[in-house]
Amino acid sequence: MRKGIFQAAASLSFALAVVFSPSYDVKAQTIEESSDGRRWADMYELPAFADRKGQEVIVRRTGYTVSFNPGLRIPNWVAWILTRERLNTNVASRPGTEAFVPDPQIKGCPDRQYNYQKYRYERGHICPAADNKWSEKAMDECFYMSNICPMSISLNHDEWNDIEEKSRDWARHRYPTTIYIVGGIVPSSAGKGARDVPAYVGVNDDIAVPYQVFKALLRNDPETGWTAIGYVFDQTGRTEMKTIDEIEALTGFDLFHNLPDNIENKVEAENGSADWYGCTDF
Repeated sequence: MRKGIFQAAASLSFALAVVFSPSYDVKAQTIEESSDGRRWADMYELPAFADRKGQEVIVRRTGYTVSFNPGLRIPNWVAWILTRERLNTNVASRPGTEAFVPDPQIKGCPDRQYNYQKYRYERGHICPAADNKWSEKAMDECFYMSNICPMSISLNHDEWNDIEEKSRDWARHRYPTTIYIVGGIVPSSAGKGARDVPAYVGVNDDIAVPYQVFKALLRNDPETGWTAIGYVFDQTGRTEMKTIDEIEALTGFDLFHNLPDNIENKVEAENGSADWYGCTDF
């Protein structure tokens, strides 16, 4: 349980619109557009919200919640749930590249013209399109550029795709319960660049590239109780399993903070790999 830069908000005020100054000197703000009916406090996939100016805009969508970083112009994190029912209900098909559009609730969100081809990078979904086939609206919204992060071809097609498919297999075939998922960036690695990794991409080179991204998964299993695992990936495709505490230390985010403290402390400190079938098969 990370208590630092990102803290749980005691109360949330909801805005109908967000207006940014050119310097992005704004407080963390929230917009509630639509939801699955759960209260914020019952959304166990959510990290705590930022408590400093300019760090994020929170938007709650049909299939996910996003924390968008207006300075980096990419998401800090995106959180959602997976269930067997959602994965077995296909009402939407994946659209083409024309579906990538700016988030209408976030000023400064990149347009789809901001492709990364000259860098051989791709528009990688944080919340995958295949997790949103249960709803036409959820599918449309998952192509908002606020849910998109620059990813190398290797990362997007291999390791990142592998954990997406593994997660769906767990939800559809292995664990008949809700899986709470959050994925995002390691902020300290964004916009820094590395060998063969650009610092920025886009037409104007103004979209930060995170060298590292993460994914954390949580479930309350009828047999094992609450259990969680995490991964950190870099743009070269290197993958490491981490405890949630280790991911929090790396990112500064307070993950799964809506859990009761005694449960949160336990599951975030533990290596839960024994409770997730095939989680090391990468």
